[in-house]
Amino acid sequence: MTIITCTPSIVPFSSSSSSYSNNLSKHNINSTFHLLNKLTLPRPIHISNTLSNPTPKPATASTTSQPFIPSTHTNQLRKGADILVEALERHGVTNVFAYPGGCSMDMHQALKRSSIIRTIVPRHEQGGEFAAEGYARSTGLPSVCITTSGPGATNLVTGLANAKMDSVPLLAITGQVPRKMIGTDSFQETPIVEMTRFITKHNYLVLDVNDIPKVVSEAFCIATSRRPGPVLIDVLKDVQQQLAVPNWDQPVGHTGYVLRLPKIPCEAYLEQIVDLILESQKPVLYVGGGCLNSSVELRRFVELTGIPVASTLMGLGAFPTTDEHSLQLLGMHGTVYANYAVDNSDLLLAFGVRFDDRVTGKLEAFASKAKIVHIDIDSAEIGKNKQAHVSVCADLKLALEGINMILEDKGVKGKVDLEAWREELNVRKQKFPLSYKTFEDGISPQYAIEVLDELTNGDAIISTGVGQHQMWAAQFYKYKRPRQWLTSGGLGAMGFGLPAAIVLLLWLTLMGMGVSL
Repeated sequence: MTIITCTPSIVPFSSSSSSYSNNLSKHNINSTFHLLNKLTLPRPIHISNTLSNPTPKPATASTTSQPFIPSTHTNQLRKGADILVEALERHGVTNVFAYPGGCSMDMHQALKRSSIIRTIVPRHEQGGEFAAEGYARSTGLPSVCITTSGPGATNLVTGLANAKMDSVPLLAITGQVPRKMIGTDSFQETPIVEMTRFITKHNYLVLDVNDIPKVVSEAFCIATSRRPGPVLIDVLKDVQQQLAVPNWDQPVGHTGYVLRLPKIPCEAYLEQIVDLILESQKPVLYVGGGCLNSSVELRRFVELTGIPVASTLMGLGAFPTTDEHSLQLLGMHGTVYANYAVDNSDLLLAFGVRFDDRVTGKLEAFASKAKIVHIDIDSAEIGKNKQAHVSVCADLKLALEGINMILEDKGVKGKVDLEAWREELNVRKQKFPLSYKTFEDGISPQYAIEVLDELTNGDAIISTGVGQHQMWAAQFYKYKRPRQWLTSGGLGAMGFGLPAAIVLLLWLTLMGMGVSL
């Protein structure tokens, strides 16, 4: 487990150099710092930490709203690799994670010519992809990684599957052998498009240099809209070397995708959900990673209704676990009282979740006494594992805004009587708290995590690998805000934690923030 200590506050970020359209809010992290003083703890442990630069530096030009200035003249002939790099620049990319190879060398040379993009070279392609994921997970912005063909591309497979399962916006760009060598089993040739078809949202094989601007624009749109995810772009080596004058005004060709984007939620459905809430005696919120971009609206909803909140592993931080309404983690590794609440509820509000087996156990027994309301942006998740009584395919942020507006119009704040239900759950909290064994001659890992929570005041960004320490970090650290918890959830990919933490530390340092690992 890796701990990066800082206290970020999230503020809106807009850049004229970002032309993609998405449902993710753009953010800039402006930080104040939590200085860790030497403390004496109940056990004879002394922990000290000094931040080398406690005064934030002004934000760099790459993170402020500035007119886009291309690295080269827009009307001159240039290589496909240079066109690709400028396309990334035009979409607000300032960092890429790229490991060089024979079929991606032209892209690396183009990156070196860029005055906007910083190239971060990992020691392994999978580590570079995990680092890109850490950047995307912590900022909410799409990230980019680049590799060569063959083994370089196949080393991305685990990371792409990880990003797909955890809904991480990512562009993976791979070099490919020249056109005349396709299908000849040439050196370092692999059909990476076919190999990754089911673990990406979409993928492209670029055969024409003139398609690069359009492909990159489409890729950003697809990666960041609806349910975010990874998109792969495979670029032939001869296309990277081909000369062309780029056309930046090409219409994107994904009309069918745009037409399938979720619409504004129907008010009648939202009214029906509010009626179910007002009728229920034992409601429970079951929130997942789909709530990370609607934390403010979620908190307002709980403020209006007083409904207790249970979180999935991916949803940690969407609602503060220190709040009196929090039931903390739900499922196999969750708290007794969270699982009790769902089992005894009469209304389950499933927001931004996919009814994962680690949460539900036996699906037929999960929330068997409750009416279920399911809101998710991904239509494929509606009814896939568990049938809901009311289901809405919509952006959860918009749905919660609509529900909150209806609740406010009805003047329900303070009038939803759930006192008996909360008291029942409080009894369970007191009877079955999270606990662990202690040792006279050793330090319990759970105790160490509690100490870290105390020392950092719950403001650290936690990055974990996979396994028991991951579950302890989820249980015993108190998360206050979204994107404070970085972990491989759906895939459980070992090796994720350290690259994600390193790149986040680097990014915060580049932003002029005094941080400590």
